[in-house]
Amino acid sequence: MPMQSEQALVAALAAQQPFEGEVAGGAVYLHIREYVPYVATAVHAGSRLRTSLHGNMALSEQARFEEEDPHTGELIDAMPIVLIARDSRYEYDLNRAPQQAIYTQAWGKEVWQLQPDGTERDLSLSKHAAYYQVLKLVLDTLEKKFGACLVFDIHSYNWQVRQYDFAPDFNLGTAQLDALRWRPVFNTLRQQLCRKKFQGAPLSFAENSVFQGDGYQATFVTKTYKNTLILPLEVRKFFMDELTGELYPLVFEKLKRNLHIALTQTARFFIKRYCSKAMVQFNHVQQHIDPAIKAVDLALYKLARNLDTLHYVNPTNIAQEKRRFFNKSHYRPQFKYRPLRMDPYEFKEQLYRLPVADIGDPLIKDIYRKLIDNFATKIDVITQVGKEQFLYNSLRYYGEPSVDDIANARFIIHATEPQPAAPKTINAEQALGRFEQAIAQMQLPCKVSLSTKLVAKAMVDNGKKTLLVNSTAMFSELDVRALIEHEIGVHLLTTLNAEQQPLHLLRLGLPGNTYTQEGLAIFREFQSGNINLMRLKTLALRVLAVDKMVKGEQFYQVYEFLRDTSYLGSAEAFGLTTRVFRGGGFTKDHLYLKGFRDVVKLSQQRSLDNLYLGKTGLAQLDAIDMLVERQLLDKPAYLPDYSRDPAQPDAILSYLISCIK
Repeated sequence: MPMQSEQALVAALAAQQPFEGEVAGGAVYLHIREYVPYVATAVHAGSRLRTSLHGNMALSEQARFEEEDPHTGELIDAMPIVLIARDSRYEYDLNRAPQQAIYTQAWGKEVWQLQPDGTERDLSLSKHAAYYQVLKLVLDTLEKKFGACLVFDIHSYNWQVRQYDFAPDFNLGTAQLDALRWRPVFNTLRQQLCRKKFQGAPLSFAENSVFQGDGYQATFVTKTYKNTLILPLEVRKFFMDELTGELYPLVFEKLKRNLHIALTQTARFFIKRYCSKAMVQFNHVQQHIDPAIKAVDLALYKLARNLDTLHYVNPTNIAQEKRRFFNKSHYRPQFKYRPLRMDPYEFKEQLYRLPVADIGDPLIKDIYRKLIDNFATKIDVITQVGKEQFLYNSLRYYGEPSVDDIANARFIIHATEPQPAAPKTINAEQALGRFEQAIAQMQLPCKVSLSTKLVAKAMVDNGKKTLLVNSTAMFSELDVRALIEHEIGVHLLTTLNAEQQPLHLLRLGLPGNTYTQEGLAIFREFQSGNINLMRLKTLALRVLAVDKMVKGEQFYQVYEFLRDTSYLGSAEAFGLTTRVFRGGGFTKDHLYLKGFRDVVKLSQQRSLDNLYLGKTGLAQLDAIDMLVERQLLDKPAYLPDYSRDPAQPDAILSYLISCIK
């Protein structure tokens, strides 16, 4: 790590240029990747002790390690501006005033065999002073530029050896802070830190429980700055064995990601509420994408871009088996499938050799790790098409209907249809013409083509940017309008938007993208007024058909159940049953109703525009929003035409949808 002078830092701050290096005589690592009104510090992260003090020290390295804050520097190193201490607090404690910064005793133990002499003490205290000079230079610049600034003062604490009655996962110390003025920020930090469960349990947060935030850094910031808030945050050492120092890698990575999001979201709230009005909408400089991210992104795209599940799971002999089924009672169709064009074992080996560990940003690293795991499961699904193991792998990838899903489906099935179903008088060629007209009106660079190999009435071929239309299907007027919104207004738009992105990951599809895409597409049908109760019942029947298949019912039994409902004709019942049994048991279809329900709920809370960026996932929407704000992803170039939507949705449908739990 290059050593940088204070003069170099002053010059960088004056020019608003990025900066990285060890400063203050090597006492602290500082990086400024972009100028934002928030800083993260880890003043107890260091463990270095200069050679001239080793003989004086009474405590072993292990004993010192117990009260240092290992890995806190790593927790914050992806933030735009960080200061991370390099030296051990046992040499001088940056969170104590200068006159108390060099310990005599600490936690009941003698620190020194021989107290450092005056020269050694002066050198240590000069580093202490240099740290605060660097901190002051940074905060002076930021408060002047933005009118206010936020400092995250990150620590960790032992809880096993202390045996606290209550040891919160996060403790915010506010003893020195103006709680009345800053309470909205405290509350935002609490909400953000506790948003997600950890290992199935909610995280705990306390204020002034195990620590009160009375350290010197908080004193310095509070007394020096009128509009800079410091938040002393202690993290319980649940991410490591505090006795041995062993790190729990998976726990740590998840904590790092969640903490990064929580701090960033808290900073966004602070900026909007407290920074100068002229700076509230400050623009990030277009961030340079880390070469490590680009390398992983491109390699993964080249490896996985042709891994299309439907290409392999759609039977190649549907028409033949359909004839046999209707000519022979209780016939079990013998579907045939395309052979796999890759070695699945080699594919997995290449997946897990991708250098994801080289990515520094915890948010992006987490996305790629989950994406790689997702593809590893996806290849297991495709490898077992037509075999007994297929159903097991389909359940791993898509899941199965929950008790609530089944209850929702039954509720919809028993609803009374207010009007008879519209006749299906439009053939495939006529529908194709309507789809071409819609694409021309939207000015989309894509095409429409008939296909004899579809189970569905229509679907998008993402690679070819083509809407495929089932050549044997018949459509009602409502079917055509709904498919325009569903297939073109969502699936094609997200395909086109993904191609505009600087990263390829949204072309590949984030984990949960099927559930998200289908939920969003059905929501678009609802928004545009092109959905009816029969459409909802079809989605409900898919849930029930998947449930019956998973529970062991045969093809003909599921078909007969669908026909007995009187909602589907013979051809439609065969098509839906085929959807569910293809490959050996394809559970994907239960996700449509669940995805629709969750998108409806989300639409009542926030904008859905960034779901159109590509093949996104609902679980990653917070992360996507942050990447758009940082300009690592571009805003969607194509969005649905909302001008055609009715002012008020259908009252009966709206009521039924609101009852879905």
